[in-house]
Amino acid sequence: MKTKIKQILTLALISVFQVALAQQVVTGNVSDENGIPIPGATIVIKGTSTATSADFDGNYNIAAKNGQVLLISYVGYQGVELTVSGSTANVTLNSSTDLDEVIVVGYGGPIDARKYSGSAVQVSSEELGKKNVSTISRALIGEAVGVTVIAGSGQPGSGSTIRIRGRAGSVNGSSTPLYVLDGVPYNGSINAINPNDIASTTILKDAAATAIYGNRGANGVIIITTKRGSKNKTTVSVDVRNGTNMDYLPRYSVIDSPERYTEIVWESLRNRALGLGGTAAEAAASANTDLFSGNGFNPKYNMWNAAGDALIDPATGRFISGVTRKYTPENWRDYAFQNASRNEVNMSVSGGSDKATYYYSVGALDDVGYSINSDFKRYTTRLNVDFKPNDWITAKSNIGYSYSFANNNGQSDDSGSVFWTTANMPRIYPLFLRDSNGNKIIDKYGGFEYDYGEGRGYAGLTNSIGDAVYNTSTNLIHNLNLNQNFTFKLSDGLKYSSNFSYQYWMNNDDFRSDPFYGSSRGQGGYISKTKSQIITWQLRNAITFKKQITDEILVDAFVAHESERYESSSLNGNKYKLVQPGGLELDNAVVNNTASSSTSAVAREALVAFLKLEINDKYFITADVRRDGASYFNKNKWGTFGSVAGSWLISEEDFFESNTFDFLKVKTSFGVLGSAGGQGFYPGYDVFTVENLDGEISLAFDSKGNPDLTWESGEQVNFGVEFESKIVNGKIDIYQKNRKDMFFTQNVGPSVGYRSIIVNDGSLRNTGIEFEFEKTIVDTEDFKLDFSVLGAYETNEITAMPIDVSTGKPKNFDNNGVYGLAEGYNVYEYYMREWAGVNPDTGYAQWDRYYDDKNTNGTFDTGDVSILDLLDYKVNNEDATIAKDTVESYTEATKKFTGKTALPDLTGSFSIDMEYKRFDLQSVFTYGIGGWAYDGAYRDFMANESAANTQQFHADIEERWQNPGDITNVPILNSNLQTNQADTSTRFLVESDFISLANLQIGYNLPKKTAEKIKANSIRLYVSGDNLFILTKRDGFNPTFSLSGGTGRYTYEPMTTVTTGLSINF
Repeated sequence: MKTKIKQILTLALISVFQVALAQQVVTGNVSDENGIPIPGATIVIKGTSTATSADFDGNYNIAAKNGQVLLISYVGYQGVELTVSGSTANVTLNSSTDLDEVIVVGYGGPIDARKYSGSAVQVSSEELGKKNVSTISRALIGEAVGVTVIAGSGQPGSGSTIRIRGRAGSVNGSSTPLYVLDGVPYNGSINAINPNDIASTTILKDAAATAIYGNRGANGVIIITTKRGSKNKTTVSVDVRNGTNMDYLPRYSVIDSPERYTEIVWESLRNRALGLGGTAAEAAASANTDLFSGNGFNPKYNMWNAAGDALIDPATGRFISGVTRKYTPENWRDYAFQNASRNEVNMSVSGGSDKATYYYSVGALDDVGYSINSDFKRYTTRLNVDFKPNDWITAKSNIGYSYSFANNNGQSDDSGSVFWTTANMPRIYPLFLRDSNGNKIIDKYGGFEYDYGEGRGYAGLTNSIGDAVYNTSTNLIHNLNLNQNFTFKLSDGLKYSSNFSYQYWMNNDDFRSDPFYGSSRGQGGYISKTKSQIITWQLRNAITFKKQITDEILVDAFVAHESERYESSSLNGNKYKLVQPGGLELDNAVVNNTASSSTSAVAREALVAFLKLEINDKYFITADVRRDGASYFNKNKWGTFGSVAGSWLISEEDFFESNTFDFLKVKTSFGVLGSAGGQGFYPGYDVFTVENLDGEISLAFDSKGNPDLTWESGEQVNFGVEFESKIVNGKIDIYQKNRKDMFFTQNVGPSVGYRSIIVNDGSLRNTGIEFEFEKTIVDTEDFKLDFSVLGAYETNEITAMPIDVSTGKPKNFDNNGVYGLAEGYNVYEYYMREWAGVNPDTGYAQWDRYYDDKNTNGTFDTGDVSILDLLDYKVNNEDATIAKDTVESYTEATKKFTGKTALPDLTGSFSIDMEYKRFDLQSVFTYGIGGWAYDGAYRDFMANESAANTQQFHADIEERWQNPGDITNVPILNSNLQTNQADTSTRFLVESDFISLANLQIGYNLPKKTAEKIKANSIRLYVSGDNLFILTKRDGFNPTFSLSGGTGRYTYEPMTTVTTGLSINF
């Protein structure tokens, strides 16, 4: 019996020993193609439930038999199957083409998007590459929900205004987001970054995402990650584009005929005479006499072969038959705008070995604007190097440089703007100077002399196109950014890193005004030179810890210290009396004017701590705190900010069973953030300027600082849900941002020696909802159709007004241009006079007047009080009996909140992408629904000015009142007899609904056999177009061009670009 027991035990021990031999512990490391560890990578034995994950350094161990298959994966990378054959199994994962699976948040590296608790949007390099733009900011149009991108100017090379979650993040403080380039806050020119070098762009929107960046992240963060090399893989890429820039989008419809324009002005003169009591015959005779005289046009602009009083038939108000022209005035747009070229070449080389990788690129862009003498040239180069000589040290170096040059002629903010002049100049005025016979005059340079309007009533003494030809306005920019990082492994999961960055920006602005023509001819020409530079250095030292401390819990944490200095300096000099007409140096002029230089600086410092917990791969908690200091402030330099966030992967729960949803996550975050921008360098200090007083030094008071000034601060909360289903994939976020202690200018009594001071006061709330849905409609071997839609609703409300020092109570109201500021109202709600239409009997414009009906008889009469500002009056007169009537005097009308705001009800974009065999098509449409805009450009076209100062008319002027009983919304023209007719009122508010085709690209991938003939991996041909059309309530009105939705009157109008391209990868 004992023998049998011994035999059984022996066999059992042998079996256990055999199993032990077979069931070995496999160790290994998981890294990406650059040799960088992938912490959190999942390792599963195929066909079993046995699994583990890689630690902070990418290392793992798992018990497995030879011959078993390990499934190794991580979100954002292509999974690998590896057959066990020994105790070591290292593996390299290549990046997946689906970049949406990971989020780059700057600190801590890429994060699994499914595990991320914050609100962020990532835009891939492929999406950015579709656009024909020179700046990353413009490439983001229509690509990210909750992100408003306003081009602002069509000038090639110009940037854009970006707002994240709220067009008004603050009333007077900064609303500009922070840019982060390769992990470092970026203060250089965004134009200097070549979009072709960008691997991805991430927009961080809520407190969980932005609080880690402290005060500079309060308005959102845009993280730009440039491309890097791949280990043991060499790639050469060449992209060539050639295209055309054009003035293509519809413009305002105007009166093009000089004859018709003159007839309307004649009618205006006649109506004035009638309004002053003249008879019909007297009025007609007066109009004929005044048409080309001191009360009308200068006689030298009579372009017809007839006297000024013999042009119009008084009986019909039309030109007398048979009157001919001496000459035909030029259409100014034909000389200002023309199709122009856009050429771009980018080349990059990347690769590396097991220990080092590199990415090197060069790029050249020649972008010529459609407006005369406007262009942008840029040359860029970038070198990114990663070096890992051993397991305990990693070094990274990023160096980027750009040189750019721009011509900005004809782009002033006054009548010197080519865009203002070409839109508003009446068609009777020629571009070139004429003699008495109508012949053009030769200028000193051999061309035709431009007419600068001596004696011209409208836009006299100006000619913007002449300025654009005769003058010079350029800027030349050098931009250098250097980023060096060293990371040292201290122990398992523990690392120390040090990052130093240096940024240098230098700008030379040169302006030369012609000595013979234009505004400086009286001084013999003018030269101004301004040299500006910005130097920023930043140092960050951090200790990071990331480790799987149990099978259920992964800890990711770091503490860091940051310091930064930002220094801005400028030097300006200008002189008169040019020696040579074209010389740009100051030595080319002989009369000194002024010279000045200055340097300003700000220092920042911060202590940062961050903690993230991952529990069972389905519960995720993050928390961070940051202590920020800034030299803007005097006594209160430091502020403490932070956030906490959490998310729950419901679809990972055992109880979750759904035939519809494959993935479901809920998330929330809360944070407190601060902001210090928008008030200059020294708002906490008294500032003086140095002056000359009889040859002695004099310090002149410039501005009063507030030593108690401190950070604007705000609380942000976000709730969101993300899901993937068989019907549609989507994300929905609801947020609220409360900003308090905002920067306001407080007026004080002049007896204290200064008029105003900046204080912390008032509060603002922004609320919004964002959604993003995408659906693959068709997916077959030859054809694929995808559709996605983004949408955002936002509103804001002032929740507290600043204190009025005269009363010690919160202000009732503040004017802010065409808007009003008051508690309970939207920052963008219009506060103006209400348009009441046209009096059908007189043709006069009418507005609403509100009054205090003291005797309550419903009629404005003696003793009643006419109200100029309705809100203020009602607050101070709570028992008032408010009544309303209409008046024909603009100054008697009442200003009030209109109930209309510049904020659309819904903004966003939708995309339609298709693939058919080797062809592909991508399109991005942007849209806006609801909201109102003040159309100031249209207002100018409809003004009732004096005949001598009448601008171009919109075609709608033909709908004007002409006879008693006419029912119309366009009042009588009577040469300014009724004054203020086109002043600010709701008459010029227009619904800002729009839809536009922001980008369309059609491509074709050549067969691989064709590419192989030149030893290429792929060849792609494509055609791409930007700003191809826009539909709005009125041709020429473009609500996408400003934050308030109005169309710019002086700015470079939107440019349409169509290019063909060739992309080759070797």
